[in-house]
Amino acid sequence: MITWATIAFILVAGFGMTFIAMRLVEQQAQPAGNSPDLVRPIRIADADERAETSPTETALARLDAMVGLAPVKQEVKALIARMQVEQKRRDQGLDVSALSQHMVFTGPPGVGKTEIARLIGEIYRGLNVLRKGHVVETDRAGLVAGYIGQTASRTLDKCREALDGILFIDEAYTLAASTGGTGHDFGKEATDTLLKFMEDNRERIVVIVAGYPNEMRRFIESNPGLSSRFTKTIDFPAYGVADLCEILKRMATRQQFALPDDFAVALTPWIEQHSKATDWGNARSMRTLLEKARESQAIRISTDPNADLSRIETADLLDAASEGS
Repeated sequence: MITWATIAFILVAGFGMTFIAMRLVEQQAQPAGNSPDLVRPIRIADADERAETSPTETALARLDAMVGLAPVKQEVKALIARMQVEQKRRDQGLDVSALSQHMVFTGPPGVGKTEIARLIGEIYRGLNVLRKGHVVETDRAGLVAGYIGQTASRTLDKCREALDGILFIDEAYTLAASTGGTGHDFGKEATDTLLKFMEDNRERIVVIVAGYPNEMRRFIESNPGLSSRFTKTIDFPAYGVADLCEILKRMATRQQFALPDDFAVALTPWIEQHSKATDWGNARSMRTLLEKARESQAIRISTDPNADLSRIETADLLDAASEGS
């Protein structure tokens, strides 16, 4: 005798088998690796994220996050504003005057000139001023050779490497160094080759020359071709004590080290004294100090099994600062 319970069981089992069969058919029809429940939400989120943050906005955020350099940040933002207005004028069919994009960065070492050049490259790529926006770093040694005819080839190689991006020449004033009449002026050969390449590829390369203010002024004035092309100068001031302490703290944090709360007070006299020296390297000097402090910390805790491996004490910094003083 068939009861109502038996009939209910048969109906439920039938519906269950039908549902399973339908799911199997759907899975067979769906290409492998493309489950709509998993892939689609991720794809939409990525698209939204890309739409919200442009390369230019990302680079600007990094610029604002840099320690100090207020006048430099203002100059860079003025450059961006000019590029944006020029693009709008071009889109509206208005006249756009040709302005040189090449720049002179002046200032002591270790004040962020190379990092700012990289950010400008990213910003110019985001604004379609440069197709790639990469930065090729070089100096006199990377452009000048020791024999006649080799310098032009070496300089051209660097220029071609930087095409559609930025060529950053550090201590560029050394290209104008006099030979004292003792031989061929290879620096002038490099400069002349550079100027011709800039002229032939004016829409595809930005050249940034960097160095100390007085030396760079004399370098630009030494050649009419330089003074007519490098019309924009951005001066990078030396870091103050507070900025240098903040830079040291950020360096330590990136390396997963913690500094004591009073480290800035302890280091201030040392920074004030050594920052007057001609070989002071600003952020570079703070990086060297941190490396030496890590060595002092290692010596102090090497035999202590319970020592805090992530903490650098004020004594470690002062020991590092005393080296070479």
